[in-house]
Amino acid sequence: MGTVRDLISWTARLAFGGGAMLALAACPAVFPEVHPVLRPAAAGQALDPAPPNDVRWLSFRAATIPQLTRDGRRWGNDLSSGLPDPYAKLLVNGVEILRTTVQKGTLTPTWPDAPAGNFRIGPNDRLRVELWDARVINDQPIGIRDIGRLDSDTSALPELNVECDSGARIRLAIEPAHGLIGYGLYYEMRTYDAYVTKVFSESPAARAGIAVGDRIDTLDGTPVRTMDEGQLQGVFNRPRTQPLPVTVTHQDGSQVSVTMKRGAVYPLFREYGPIK
Repeated sequence: MGTVRDLISWTARLAFGGGAMLALAACPAVFPEVHPVLRPAAAGQALDPAPPNDVRWLSFRAATIPQLTRDGRRWGNDLSSGLPDPYAKLLVNGVEILRTTVQKGTLTPTWPDAPAGNFRIGPNDRLRVELWDARVINDQPIGIRDIGRLDSDTSALPELNVECDSGARIRLAIEPAHGLIGYGLYYEMRTYDAYVTKVFSESPAARAGIAVGDRIDTLDGTPVRTMDEGQLQGVFNRPRTQPLPVTVTHQDGSQVSVTMKRGAVYPLFREYGPIK
């Protein structure tokens, strides 16, 4: 079976020789994005570099909810037995950045399947936690608390135990960013060339100055145009102790040669999604 590059080249020749040029113009080629391996750090492995000071791993751990609402009513959906179906939200500067799943019928949710991840939290950013009861029609607030800015004392804690205005309490984990090991970029093959499609902001690729849209010209001293997809991916994924030499052409036409050493990647939630 031929490679994607071979298939595209064959299709292009067929288009010019068989009168299918208009069909190809109407259906632009779709190039698969390739993800070089990102692996978890080994237990006890020191990450290099250390987590950035302004990136925190955030996760809702649990909550405890009073038996009754502030005005003495029972919690719960209109069709339930009276226990709430709680979920929690975290907002930064008024914008929601993290939400748990809904846990049915409990005063002590733990949300074991809730997402967690790395978030950039600046020194002037203001945090707010909200606890809600999922209702059949309109969700109802259980408790709200403005945490404000994370000062040095708060940042040093493994988690915050926040008491809301209703007496409900929420445990929010605030840890240094969780890291993976790799180069921190994605790319795609476009006929004969490889282009960078994603660069994690806290990664060896970003620290080397590689950017989205760069064309990868050489990898480990070999011109990319002489390599197929498997060879290119193999260079990125094979174990190595020395930095990887890369030559790229930026979108402004300038060409640079850099080296990337496989190391710590701290992908943000908006870049990568949940991370344990």
